[in-house]
Amino acid sequence: MATGSRYPAPGDISGAPFGDPNLKLAILSSLIDKQMIDLGTPQQLAEHVLGRPVDLENEGYKPIPAVRAYLDRYPLSTDLLNQIDELVLDGGSSIYRYVWFFWDGEDGIFDINSLAGIKHCPNIKSLDLTSMIGTVDLRDLLPPFKIETINAGIALENIPALLDMPGLRSVRVLDDQLYADVTTPGHPNRQVMEVLKARGISVWVHWVSSYDENRAVYQ
Repeated sequence: MATGSRYPAPGDISGAPFGDPNLKLAILSSLIDKQMIDLGTPQQLAEHVLGRPVDLENEGYKPIPAVRAYLDRYPLSTDLLNQIDELVLDGGSSIYRYVWFFWDGEDGIFDINSLAGIKHCPNIKSLDLTSMIGTVDLRDLLPPFKIETINAGIALENIPALLDMPGLRSVRVLDDQLYADVTTPGHPNRQVMEVLKARGISVWVHWVSSYDENRAVYQ
């Protein structure tokens, strides 16, 4: 059995300070990866929460509701939130194994529907948006955020907002619609990318699926 010394008492509001508890899981995952919080192993956390021995080889094939409830209410101080400099949305993030040890990524249980509350992480500089959310509105990440790099495999809304990110250094996007936009002469999103390139910002846009696999990357 794990001791409770590394596990603070849960707060009162699920998901706080974020509007979507699944966004909170993503933030917790970043804190784990940066060793800013220590949840022990998935088994240790489950044993702490359930108060009994846990065998994840048998119990890890479905979510453990009590673990999920604890993580949803895990207390996040302003100091911890200020240390978040990267938003990573990826189905391979370490946090998910704590809730559902053998999660295969096929269930939408961890899908993020909203970035509401992301303002509580004002020092985010890097976006790594691989999955877990259908689309991100770039207006939600304008200053006071100091975004420098964007790597996205999802749809991005309001592309012109990129022009209002003064610290931006690199944009890499894997998306069919944006690829179609930027390879169409005169399209507003192409014009945005041309301005970014003129500013010395690295731009890379590629299709996901295409009838012509030889179509060149836009950069």
